[in-house]
Amino acid sequence: MKLFSYWTDNREPRIGIEVDGINYNFTQLFEFYKDIKGIYTVGQMFFLQMMVELDFFNKDDITEVIQTVKELRRLDDLRILSPIQFDVPISRPQKILCAGRNYLLHARESGNEAPTEPIFFAKMSSSMIPHQGRILLPDGVGRVDHEVELAVVISRQGHHIPEDRADEYIAGYTILNDVTARELQKKDMETKKPWLRSKSFDTFCPVGPYLVPSTVIPDVQNLEMILTVNGEIRQRSNTSQMIFPVRQLISYYSKFMTLEPGDIIATGTPEGISALHKGDIVRCQIEGIGTLENYVD
Repeated sequence: MKLFSYWTDNREPRIGIEVDGINYNFTQLFEFYKDIKGIYTVGQMFFLQMMVELDFFNKDDITEVIQTVKELRRLDDLRILSPIQFDVPISRPQKILCAGRNYLLHARESGNEAPTEPIFFAKMSSSMIPHQGRILLPDGVGRVDHEVELAVVISRQGHHIPEDRADEYIAGYTILNDVTARELQKKDMETKKPWLRSKSFDTFCPVGPYLVPSTVIPDVQNLEMILTVNGEIRQRSNTSQMIFPVRQLISYYSKFMTLEPGDIIATGTPEGISALHKGDIVRCQIEGIGTLENYVD
């Protein structure tokens, strides 16, 4: 079960769902479900973020919608047959928080040791692009790197979240490529400036294409991660190698700020970062979640 935001040929927003390899129009499915159940207080679902904010993005509720409709009609006419024009799964996160140096070998390849507590920084939401969007290399900034990461989408408001309850605040998981202007980042670090500008150029946050409900993933700390550039493997690791696991990151970050529905937490990248060049095709793959592909211009 994988959900996604997409655009129709008429540039109308919709929610899609992949079930057993078939893509369906979930926005229309939900309309049929509301009619069957006599629900008239909920509007149309056009974006995944609406589902998250309404606390409807969970495996049980989504399954109920599909099964209820299937009992009364066939779903064939709800298949998405044309090529999918993906949108970002979460279109207006209040915050994009990113874990720094959360894989030991990546910390070391950058000349650092493992942190003793989580490091975090932010990316601006204006840097987001969808699956098959184009990463634009800015002029004059030098080397730009890829960084494949597991991303967590927060389900509900939380502050001072206990680590043993962090799962209750996870809507689902997606893939994020933390594209970084590396030379600019190093310059800012040397002059004791924050990392924000090197991380937040337009197009420096490819994310998607799917958002997978958290309970669909049996063990988020045991997922294979692979990034390829033009078919060549550059990064390959497993989420088991995180220094600070997902639950600990959520608990730690919530000590300093209130987490809101739709917030995105990128959980760090493994070793193998390398430079991107115009003409490259970058594919980020995480087991059970999908493949995020982007072109470099």
